[in-house]
Amino acid sequence: MIDGDQTYGGWEPRVSLASGPDGLLAGEVPARRVPRARATHRRRPFRTPIERPTWIAIAVAVLGLVLALADRVSAEPLEAIVRDKLGPVMPAGLDVAKLYLPAELAAIDTDPARVVIELPRELRAGRPSIKLTVRGHRTVWIPVVIAALGEVAIARRALAPGDVIGTGDLSIERRAVVEVSVAAPRTVVGASVVHPIAAGAVVVARDVSLLPPLGRGTQIAIDVRRGAVHVRGTGTLETAARPGEPASARLAATSEP
Repeated sequence: MIDGDQTYGGWEPRVSLASGPDGLLAGEVPARRVPRARATHRRRPFRTPIERPTWIAIAVAVLGLVLALADRVSAEPLEAIVRDKLGPVMPAGLDVAKLYLPAELAAIDTDPARVVIELPRELRAGRPSIKLTVRGHRTVWIPVVIAALGEVAIARRALAPGDVIGTGDLSIERRAVVEVSVAAPRTVVGASVVHPIAAGAVVVARDVSLLPPLGRGTQIAIDVRRGAVHVRGTGTLETAARPGEPASARLAATSEP
């Protein structure tokens, strides 16, 4: 709408703009909202770069851990390794009775491939010394006690004081033993344990209380086997003896097996 004001110099037009109910002027076209363009790529997460020396240190640490675990899996007590290496070169009827390892080596476990022994020209019963080299340790000479093999009783389980030894508690093996008095293997059944005996240990005389011997004149059952000959019967002891010990007896009667 246009009108005007009358002035001294003439007529001055005045313009007024009127808007409709939608807030737009007459003839004005409403503007279209243009949507914001969506990003066509994703942002990558921020990563701190690791320098090459750090990767090398990590690889070395992992390799060291793998080698340590592999060594632990194959590790054995040093004394057992030395015994295994000496076994094949022992003269007939002899074996290692005792090793005198230095304190620094006595408690270690290692891979048998790390252990090297050098022997004297001749091995025989006695106390020779062998040269022992364990990788990572100084080379030493160690005394080895070599003795004759004999039958001994071995505890199959741990035995406590007061236990009465049964046949299932023992096994009889051939071992070289020195410095202790070994109980005759066949006299140990029925004996009482005096001191604790570990599983796998040799039963020595001081650790058991044997049954009292049977007196001369005691009636006994006799069972004799010599090759194909088998004699069973009854008899009388002519010498006192414990069960399992050799004894002399007079045969009173026999029976067929």
